[in-house]
Amino acid sequence: MKLIPNRLSKSARMAAWLALDAVLVNAALLVAQVVRYSTDMSLAFFANSFRLAPAMTVLFLLVFYLAGLYRTMWQYASASDILRIAAASFAATALTYGFSLTANLFVQPDNLFRLHRMVYLLHWLAVIGAVGGSRLLYRSLVMRERFSILRSDKNELRRVMVVGAGWAGASVVHEMQRGNYGRCAPVIVVDDDRTRTGSQLSGVPVVRGSGNILKLASDYSVDEIIIAIATPNGDLKPLIEKCLATGCRVRRVNPLQDVRGDGNTAQVRDININDLLGRPEEQLDMTPVADFFRDKTVLITGGGGSIGSELCRKLLPLRPARIVLYDISENYMYDLASELRLAYGPELSERLILCVGSVRDEQRLDEVFGKYHPQVVLHAAAHKHVPLMEDCPEQAVKNNVFGTYLTAQTAVKHKVERFVLISTDKAVNPTNVMGATKRVAEMIIEALNASTDTEFTAVRFGNVLGSHGSVVPLFERQIRSGGPVTLTHPDIIRYFMTIPEAASLVLQAASIARGGELFVLDMGLPVRIRELAERMIQLYAPRDGRKVDIVYTGLRPGEKLYEELLLAGEGIAKTENEKIFIAKPEVISMEELDSMLTRLQRCMENRGDMLACLRDVVPTFREADQVNRDAQKKAAV
Repeated sequence: MKLIPNRLSKSARMAAWLALDAVLVNAALLVAQVVRYSTDMSLAFFANSFRLAPAMTVLFLLVFYLAGLYRTMWQYASASDILRIAAASFAATALTYGFSLTANLFVQPDNLFRLHRMVYLLHWLAVIGAVGGSRLLYRSLVMRERFSILRSDKNELRRVMVVGAGWAGASVVHEMQRGNYGRCAPVIVVDDDRTRTGSQLSGVPVVRGSGNILKLASDYSVDEIIIAIATPNGDLKPLIEKCLATGCRVRRVNPLQDVRGDGNTAQVRDININDLLGRPEEQLDMTPVADFFRDKTVLITGGGGSIGSELCRKLLPLRPARIVLYDISENYMYDLASELRLAYGPELSERLILCVGSVRDEQRLDEVFGKYHPQVVLHAAAHKHVPLMEDCPEQAVKNNVFGTYLTAQTAVKHKVERFVLISTDKAVNPTNVMGATKRVAEMIIEALNASTDTEFTAVRFGNVLGSHGSVVPLFERQIRSGGPVTLTHPDIIRYFMTIPEAASLVLQAASIARGGELFVLDMGLPVRIRELAERMIQLYAPRDGRKVDIVYTGLRPGEKLYEELLLAGEGIAKTENEKIFIAKPEVISMEELDSMLTRLQRCMENRGDMLACLRDVVPTFREADQVNRDAQKKAAV
């Protein structure tokens, strides 16, 4: 049987609240007089209050209406609503007192409407208790009824463990009890703070033992776990892995810096691979970046790619004069522009310019630079897929070497202030064509920086999680289809960073560069790819119990077991940001650069051995097999 009728019309519901409040306000006045005069009293004693009651009732109901008390959904009442009742009651009490004083000026004999001043104060407090209590009682009855209905349907009800009993945990529990998370209910809250454990959070027991998540999930028959820690004091990865080991669906509250909207409720999302990166995602200070880019025209080559598009997303809020995206792929740029139009509306057409073109097309580059006059160039265009470039080294040289050279020369011609090359850790002691061509690109910008007025700088990345062609999307597709996951070698390790981190580092470099620097982000410890695959299997594997296997296929041509971030002798220096370092690479002269480019050009024209030519141009370019054998010997020692 339902305790609360939920099919009343809006007008009928309001009429019910008005009638109840009329009774409560008058009852509160009688209670106030009894409290003030604790003696035997007859009905005559209340004569003044009876005469005042009609006007007082109208004034209270009118103020309550204007304060919005009859438009509030009281099943979701909170402390702020009780404060609103207190404020409205105070205003109505003051108006009632004012009415009694005014009425006594025109009525004889005197004091027919007047009550003792203490009665008005007591009446105000009594109204808060009566009206506020009625709303909280209504909320309690509705919530009790809702959960009795949920518990009666155990086949659909999801039992949820909340990890964390702080602000975020309380918000999650309250929102869940309000029905905002669907057909689920909190059954246990886990927190290691001794001051919180042993108590209850909105009726849900708080227990200690985050190290015992597996047993607690079994004991309470948990279907889902929500990690409600909005401001973690350390790495959450061990806790996340314990939760994933239960086989339950695992979600987490967004960190506070990622919260959008009013910030009054915790925002919950699914666990993703970034949470299992092995280190916290770096949050770089963007204040100096905003100062540098404001009102500037920025050109981004490869603007539709993973890094180029993220650079655009991060730049737009910094209010540059305009952003010119330059890419040979019109599809990627079109998709990005469509996404951004939803966020920025019609104004985007003046601030975002799409230009289709290749970095190998000198005439098109000159046309675009001449038309838009960029002050900053972010050069993200490149061929980056290692195995594909092994099969077609001439294309890698055309794009990564001569494309960079043409773009840089065009920047010098049009007096660009600053040029940032996006490089890779594969340029360090390269063992593949892609890495070797990026190393030549680094040498190009170092030589041009020393001989021109444009400030050239470079940024080295590790592997970027989730970028086009990266291992993470491949693993996810393989896992979701039931496996197997293909891995080249059990011992292969890589440095990883997220796409937002990579884009932030490029913008930081552009804002603090003075020319000639090679910026490197502190990327923590490298990640063993086998362990990454195992974590992703935990995260994305089908919940029907099917096992997803890992199959080893052998190292691909040009693939290293271990990546490096610095060449021997480059050295490293700190910047004001403790997470960003500067390497000082060896600078070659323009004569040496011209000689290198001439050799590569002749090799392409004569269809020569491009691999041999690259090894001649890049002395640190070595055979991958030999490098891997040396690395394994060193690791064994």
